[in-house]
Amino acid sequence: MNTYGTYRQRLVVRDWDLLARLGLCLVVIVGFAVAVPGFLSRDSGFAVLQVVAPLGLAGLGIGVTMIAGEVDLSIGSMAALGGVLAIHLGSHGWALGIFIPVLIGAVLGAAQGIVISAVRISSLVLTIGTLILFSGLAYLFSGENAISLPSFGVGSFLDTELFILSPYSLIFIGVTVATWLLLRYSRVGQELYAIGGGRQEAQAAGVSTLRPLAFAFAFSGAMGALTGTLVSMESGGATPTGFTSTLLNAVAAAVIGGVALTGGRGSPWGIALGAIALGVITNGVDVLGAQDYVTQFLTGGLLFLVLVAEMVLRGGRRSQLLDVLWRRPAQPVTSPPSR
Repeated sequence: MNTYGTYRQRLVVRDWDLLARLGLCLVVIVGFAVAVPGFLSRDSGFAVLQVVAPLGLAGLGIGVTMIAGEVDLSIGSMAALGGVLAIHLGSHGWALGIFIPVLIGAVLGAAQGIVISAVRISSLVLTIGTLILFSGLAYLFSGENAISLPSFGVGSFLDTELFILSPYSLIFIGVTVATWLLLRYSRVGQELYAIGGGRQEAQAAGVSTLRPLAFAFAFSGAMGALTGTLVSMESGGATPTGFTSTLLNAVAAAVIGGVALTGGRGSPWGIALGAIALGVITNGVDVLGAQDYVTQFLTGGLLFLVLVAEMVLRGGRRSQLLDVLWRRPAQPVTSPPSR
């Protein structure tokens, strides 16, 4: 098959995958719409998107590293550090309180990517260390206590209602669009998919891991810090232990959204759909008044179903199943004519 044909085939697979994620998201929405009267109201949609925004931003960050065949375990502690720095700097203006922590997150993330590429160390090993390091810095800068903003003007601005949207959710949508454009049309985006899909093959073709890994971890660090910044600004305070569940939720959103655990496959739109599905579950369970463990149970169950479905559809079982379903009738064996 020629290159054009291969490219078209990949586009078809990707489009069908996104449709499957969209269908899954719609099933979750319809399920809660049936279980919760009035769940499809404007107020409910606004509440869901307020939950989706930080979850989606963290999911985009860790999803990009997963596409590159790596994983950033430090994103939760980066969010905590970003939140603490944002509260300290927020008194000097919301722009400074957001920009500086995001910049610091990007620089620290890029440093991780450079070390991983240069030393060829496992990202799991390195980011476990930086997870502890960034968490320690969050404790240091917060004085091991909860800190708060002197004014809640920024938080009220982030919660401004624009039908079902807000500045908070608009930031998430804007970042999703920018990430999609970058991954699809930039050279570094192509390099990310290349090293994630086959590290040795990509290196043999002359693709260096330095630039894509530095970008992937810089992006993850920036998204982690942005998540912590926005959550802390919205609530008006931060604690060094406020983002303990961020890592698992971000990974869940990425995997449900179609990011391959082995790298080389995934889309920002899929991650956004995964975050929406989890946001609907979280908000729906809250409206029902159920305990928090119900949210964890439904999230884990959804993640398990997605992983099993992908294992069946993309593994050897799919070929076996198709062979059984589409097997042609056996042709009679004829002996060769005698001479």
